[in-house]
Amino acid sequence: MNDEIVTTLNQKHLDLDRKPMDYSKAIQCAILSREVYQEFSQLTFSAFPTLKPILIEQTETDTQCAILLEKDTLYIVFRGSEKALDWDTNFNFKQEVFEFKQEVIQEQIVRDREQIYPYPDKSRSGAKMHRGFTTAFLSVRDRIHDAIKQHPAPNVIVTGHSLGGALATLCAVDLQFNFSEQCAIEVYTFGAPRVGNSGFTKSFDRRVPTSYRIINGMDIVPNLPRWWQSYRHVDREYRLGKRFSLKFLSQRFIDHKIEHYIAALKKKAGL
Repeated sequence: MNDEIVTTLNQKHLDLDRKPMDYSKAIQCAILSREVYQEFSQLTFSAFPTLKPILIEQTETDTQCAILLEKDTLYIVFRGSEKALDWDTNFNFKQEVFEFKQEVIQEQIVRDREQIYPYPDKSRSGAKMHRGFTTAFLSVRDRIHDAIKQHPAPNVIVTGHSLGGALATLCAVDLQFNFSEQCAIEVYTFGAPRVGNSGFTKSFDRRVPTSYRIINGMDIVPNLPRWWQSYRHVDREYRLGKRFSLKFLSQRFIDHKIEHYIAALKKKAGL
């Protein structure tokens, strides 16, 4: 049996094991991913107004995440890039796009082509991950582990938008590797870039089947880093909105906005 047939059969088996996406939960995660962009030191979440989040920040890598324990679920929310916030309300749209391309796409996604495996032992699957994303996640990893140990819960949901989605992806597989006997892990990402090579995606898909990679319309960020750089997407794709617009260039950036993800999810859910 050739590798292509084996891969197809394995994917069908994975698809059968996957739970259908819960749109109400996806909307809640998208809102959390939007609200984590607020002033970080004073962060609160509208869904859990009485809960004080655990805030984890590493200034050297510009990495932030918030952790919330609500009943039997621990939410880990990674912050993406603030450059995505105001494109369709900013009068200087071209400048916004230019800054985002320079500071986020070029500097944080495309430039760093080297992939590494972040754990001491060599990966038997050949898994490699984007060095920049991995460095950012590892800078907050120990504190995330500490929070899980201090606030054990049977369910952990990891989420994030844009670069926050890349970090959520790395976090989910790391938690599965270290805490799978303690808790069930779900991950919801919105407009996330590719994180690793085919070895990583195969390992992730096997380890984290309850994963939902959501893409809105023509969002540009999920197309990065490029496939010809050996990067591949994890899990099954959930596509929202229109995949074509006459405003081809501007729409690719506008569709990346987390507000548009929330609107598209609500429309899909009939809300």
